[in-house]
Amino acid sequence: MATEQVDATGSAEAVLPSSTDTKAGRDDLSSSKETKTKVGIEDIKKEEINEHENNTASTAPATSTASANDDDGNAETQHENNKKNWDNTSKKVVVHNVLKFLRAKELEKLVSSWLDGHDDLNIKIVKVKKPPRDNWVKVTLESEEMVEPFIKLINGDNNKDGEGEKNFRGKALFAKRAEEVDDEGNRKKRGRDGEGDGDGDGNENKRGRGIEERVLTAEEVRDAITPLWKMTYEEQLTMKWREMVKKCAMKIVKEVKDKFRTLEKEARRNPSNRNIIKLYDWVATKRAIEVEKPVPSPKMYKYRNKCEFTCGYHHYREEAKSKAENYHIDAAGDNVNMEANATETKDSSNEIESTNKVNKNGKDEAKTTIIRKKPAAGFLAGGWQGGVHPPHCLQNMPDWSCGLADIINEFHATSPIPPYDSKVHRGIWRTFTIRCSLRTKECMVIVLHAPASGGVGAKEDGSDDYSNVFDREKKRLINMLTEGLIPMPKRIFPENHMYDEAKEEKNAANDVGIRVTSIFFQEYEGLSHPSPEHPVQHAFGKKSLEEKLGQCTFQISPGAFFQTNTEGAEKLYDIVVDRIREVTDDPEKTLMFDVCCGTGTIGLTCLKEGVVGRLVGVDISEPAIADAEVNAEKNGYAQDKPSDKKSITRFVASRAENVLADEMKIIPKSTPIVAVVDPARDGLHGTVVKTLRMNEKIQRLVYVSCNPTGTLVRDGGMLCAPPTKRYPGRPFKVTMAQPVDMFPLTSHCEMVMTFDRMSVEEYNKCHSKKDG
Repeated sequence: MATEQVDATGSAEAVLPSSTDTKAGRDDLSSSKETKTKVGIEDIKKEEINEHENNTASTAPATSTASANDDDGNAETQHENNKKNWDNTSKKVVVHNVLKFLRAKELEKLVSSWLDGHDDLNIKIVKVKKPPRDNWVKVTLESEEMVEPFIKLINGDNNKDGEGEKNFRGKALFAKRAEEVDDEGNRKKRGRDGEGDGDGDGNENKRGRGIEERVLTAEEVRDAITPLWKMTYEEQLTMKWREMVKKCAMKIVKEVKDKFRTLEKEARRNPSNRNIIKLYDWVATKRAIEVEKPVPSPKMYKYRNKCEFTCGYHHYREEAKSKAENYHIDAAGDNVNMEANATETKDSSNEIESTNKVNKNGKDEAKTTIIRKKPAAGFLAGGWQGGVHPPHCLQNMPDWSCGLADIINEFHATSPIPPYDSKVHRGIWRTFTIRCSLRTKECMVIVLHAPASGGVGAKEDGSDDYSNVFDREKKRLINMLTEGLIPMPKRIFPENHMYDEAKEEKNAANDVGIRVTSIFFQEYEGLSHPSPEHPVQHAFGKKSLEEKLGQCTFQISPGAFFQTNTEGAEKLYDIVVDRIREVTDDPEKTLMFDVCCGTGTIGLTCLKEGVVGRLVGVDISEPAIADAEVNAEKNGYAQDKPSDKKSITRFVASRAENVLADEMKIIPKSTPIVAVVDPARDGLHGTVVKTLRMNEKIQRLVYVSCNPTGTLVRDGGMLCAPPTKRYPGRPFKVTMAQPVDMFPLTSHCEMVMTFDRMSVEEYNKCHSKKDG
């Protein structure tokens, strides 16, 4: 009987009968109603582990006089001896050109048809797995001796006419071995001829299987993370200004003009349309949107207050050594030869390459080097094939981040728990997110990890279950992070680094005296990244980070958003305050809508500066709204009651498109309104744009964009376009565009764009009706 199984990725699996039992097996399937039994991945794993333990127990001697220690040693030796039995990859075959979308019954029928009439081959298929959107299946056979006959059967090598098996549409199938385990336990890809990497002809696989691991230089890391590091700061600002003109301002104008062209075409197709819309005067000018010169960041170097390190393997090169000098880590990962930098795990592979060196006599000498890998945390500057790289060579990273990276990497070097591998979804340690305030000397560390028992790609044999040591390693990590002040390591900067002795001394003094004040652990089994609302486990110290910005003090929780350049954020908020001050004749009566308010930083800053009298903030993140309410109280604007709609501050945890329209309705008509929007890179929802346009009490809208060449162009075009049924109301016009450089050495730039409502006179001038 065939049993269908569904794994965590949605792939269908079917356990099929042997070639000698195929016909009887199909008869059983047709008569049985219990042909499909869904088995969870954990049940499969437990069954296979239990089966393996039973087999092991059955082969053990009936009596034993060995001591407990000898039993442990024998069990460990037996586990190593039976390691290959845990891995069935040598028994697996991949069959290509099957149809992409097949039901379980169709897949079972197709695979069973391959064995019809071939009882003499004695091939027994144990399991079939097919991803739902791929055109291949992976077949597991009962023994490795069945692999070659099965491949020849599918490819037609034994047939006189040379024709093999075909899919339901008559297209020829093609079979080859799946990946195999070599003598050292490392996996290698096999080609069509069964040897080596690639396609069987000595060529590297074009899909990336033959991509060699490499060691990145400090310059390559800077090029990937901070691509503008070779330019002077004046050149960086000039380049960003030109990009804002060409890719932001000019594109917004083009978006608006395209809307007019569309309306003009519709009018031609519909002569009965009596509306005549002329191009708006502000759009028709030569430079419709004047872009100001970017406001520079107060700090060019070491400006980040948040860093996120990815866990993986750091690659480094060394000359080949004899076997006696090779690195060593024992089974528990405890005995580490630190002098030899023995920080690699069993899973890490070494790549040997030869280089030529010219000696004094002018002759070439062959020099063999090895690419070593060791667990580490850092940046993926060159993709996984380049490994992770520590932050020490990056000029935008502060000294404290490098000091913490050293502590984390020291922990990785001696931990038996490996980092997470996103390619196979195995391993435990995933990322370290670090926030720090130089003004309050506080530091928060958030450790993202997979379940200690193994993630989605956990091995069926349970060999990557670290539940028994995970709690111990957590405590050890906490002790290492909190045993003293964060060290300030030596940095590696390029020659063109513009060293300012006075600033460097001041920055060095600010970095001194920082210690880790809070630690959180976050377990996540998913394949990508957790949402801001994903729960965290508080493990040490305070439950939030405190930061000072301008005249305000803010609390920041693990999942809340906060600007990554504190000094640059002050410059950004000053511009927002000035834009609002220009239109608030009576600040005490003016209400400010802070859309995508986060922790309430912009709105509370405007309250503190006295440019508005009331604040309503909306954000999708519940942790951010909770912080915003605490921040309002910290700065003297406590909300009386959550239901009090007349208090000075009120924060709502919801999607802006769901509540903004209702919030607008409860505001008295006599209340002047200004709006500030600071959305994520995805920009504003269409419903939010519609609500902002419809409520003509909003005379000024300040848009703070972190994606000015993308979603700001789209949103700006919808805010300024002529009214339609979907986006009614008098449109806005752009009156100021001020870039703010929050990220020196990179190509990113923030934009503060001011939108003012078109006056009735301007609107009526361009909107009229035909006579008669």
